[in-house]
Amino acid sequence: MAEYLNLIQIISGVIAAALVFAGIFLSAKKLNPEKYVAVPVKTTVISTCLVAGGLLIYAITKTCTNLTVVTEEHYELATIYLVSLGEVFKMFGFICFVPLVFRLMKPKSHKNDEESDIIDEDCSEESAED
Repeated sequence: MAEYLNLIQIISGVIAAALVFAGIFLSAKKLNPEKYVAVPVKTTVISTCLVAGGLLIYAITKTCTNLTVVTEEHYELATIYLVSLGEVFKMFGFICFVPLVFRLMKPKSHKNDEESDIIDEDCSEESAED
């Protein structure tokens, strides 16, 4: 039984890491300050779902760890999974908000940069005439 638990831990850990990094990478890829646009809502929702799914699958890894610890106790698997899920979201739940933070990062408007360039050019022309 322990061999299966180790195998389940490895597989679920790799899948969880892949989902979390895919969610963060998807959101970070859309964050481009040169284009002066915010991250789309659809991308933010998909990224958040990927990260949350990764954390749910990581809870399986934590459950396998807790199963080996509480072998003398006869708890149900659902109870151990819920406790593990609570531990995971207590420790890593903030990661779900990373795509939202990327969405809230509003790049400076391109229009404001053009206006400041025009104002700077006008000021430099006036000082050159003096």
